[in-house]
Amino acid sequence: MNRSQLVEEIPSTTGLTKRQAEEAVDSFVVTIGDQVRSGSKVTIYGFGSFNPTSRKARTGRNPRTGQPVKIAASKGIRFSPATGFKADLNTKKSAAKKTAAAKASAGRASATKATKATKATKATKTTSAKGTGRKVAATAKSTTSRSPGRPAKATAKTTAARTATTKKAAAAKAPAKKAVARVTKASKAPAKSSRASKR
Repeated sequence: MNRSQLVEEIPSTTGLTKRQAEEAVDSFVVTIGDQVRSGSKVTIYGFGSFNPTSRKARTGRNPRTGQPVKIAASKGIRFSPATGFKADLNTKKSAAKKTAAAKASAGRASATKATKATKATKATKTTSAKGTGRKVAATAKSTTSRSPGRPAKATAKTTAARTATTKKAAAAKAPAKKAVARVTKASKAPAKSSRASKR
């Protein structure tokens, strides 16, 4: 969060206008800076302390060339967070870690369940596909075994056999019929001659 974001955040929690929040932030920064520059320690209860630091002039070395370099005296500032603030940060951090770990484990569990469900669905589809294939194969075999070509051939053979039997029977009866006809003609002939003699 930068200064502009801080200025926009303060009105939402304090009821101040944006202009008033901006003036308050500027005043806070300037006041702390002035106090630390004057050598005073600024402590904000529950937040932390701004401590001024000073370093004396010393001689250092150039890391590239190794030549000695004089370093002038300087002042700085060190921020030390309050004990409660530091504990609160660590508590929230640990809670956030636990929450993140719980979410990660839940995500892994859901992913594992989704994977198992997907595998089960694939297995079911494969089993059903195999069963369907077997049914189709069985149907094809039964259809092939009961194909219309074989009954037709059998019927044709049966019809031909019956026709041949009928012809043989007719051929066997023909001589008998002819013999009967001859006998009938012979029996009728004398009768005709006797009638003619009577006349």
